[in-house]
Amino acid sequence: MFCLKCGEAIPDGSAVCPHCGANLIEEEKEQAIVYASQKESEEVSEQPKTHKKIPRGVLVGIATIVCVIAIVFIVNGINQANLKKALVKEWYDVDGSIIKVLAIDDDEMEYRLETGYRWMDTSLGTYDWKPFSGNKIKIKRFGDKYETFTVELNDDKDVLKISPAITSTDSSETWYHLD
Repeated sequence: MFCLKCGEAIPDGSAVCPHCGANLIEEEKEQAIVYASQKESEEVSEQPKTHKKIPRGVLVGIATIVCVIAIVFIVNGINQANLKKALVKEWYDVDGSIIKVLAIDDDEMEYRLETGYRWMDTSLGTYDWKPFSGNKIKIKRFGDKYETFTVELNDDKDVLKISPAITSTDSSETWYHLD
């Protein structure tokens, strides 16, 4: 055993240090109190911090990604609006003496045949449609499922090519707008 005051080796179970005369029972109590208070302060300092700083590079990266996504959505929305504006009108194709009409409004397209005799004119179908992205549109022809079609307009926006064809099994069809 060692004296808690002077650090000299002393006999085990001694109540008083033979070298410095320290009361070892009192010294032991004081040391226990000091040790306990040090332990409490260490426990307080070891508590986890409630917030951590996020590195500036991470914040800049997140902000950049959010901006890019916002720009993509804005540009896509503008492209969809422009495509819708270009398509909303009546488109025609002539097959012998029958005029095929694709009448497109804001949310529906009607496919009908006109013969010149009103009593023979026939509507073959009305479909829900919406612009999708870029030069693609979605048309709900059968049931609740939308199908994707690619549309191409010429520079004057009076010739429309749709792939695959809406009104036949062909790979594409061409429609004309007449002013």
